[in-house]
Amino acid sequence: MGKLKHLNQSFFTDNVKYDQDKDSEYGIIPLPMTDGMTNLVLKEVMESGVEVTARTTDQKYNNMRNVECWRLNQKDSITAELIRHALIDINKEFNYKLSGIQDIQYLEYHKGGKYDWHTDIGSNLASTRKISISWVLNEGYEGGELQFFSDAGNIYTAKSTPDRLIAFTSFLNHRITPVTKGIRKVIVAWVFGESWR
Repeated sequence: MGKLKHLNQSFFTDNVKYDQDKDSEYGIIPLPMTDGMTNLVLKEVMESGVEVTARTTDQKYNNMRNVECWRLNQKDSITAELIRHALIDINKEFNYKLSGIQDIQYLEYHKGGKYDWHTDIGSNLASTRKISISWVLNEGYEGGELQFFSDAGNIYTAKSTPDRLIAFTSFLNHRITPVTKGIRKVIVAWVFGESWR
């Protein structure tokens, strides 16, 4: 990957290309990550993460999500730079018109932690999400699988490991199964762009 440097606001315009003559693709993309990066990310989280309450906006869904959440500052963030650089390769496959990273969060799923079936597109700001990112930072936990529900009715489990980031189209139905042992530590992010057309 080379030396990391601070990225300015024009990063998406200059580096994450969209080809209007090429069809967009939808699905799931695993992307290898450089060894040792998870240690830098975990250190950054412990030093600069801002805890937020993880919740859904509708009271009737309170039982669908059980997770601890920290929001990361994107300015001068190693984590944000790693995700931005990964998006160069990710969008070569997806070919979406992207504007920026909406939010980056660090999540911990303890025993019993889960997130039932949902999509990452919703109302207001969430309506412009195009790519969702999940990057597991540790091993040694059980359960906590990232699963997708296909239109054919099948369930696909994405292999989530510290050396592999998973990017997927935000409207795909997915879940995190309950953690049965240990703690699942993960970075999640949402990349937005112009409204779908």
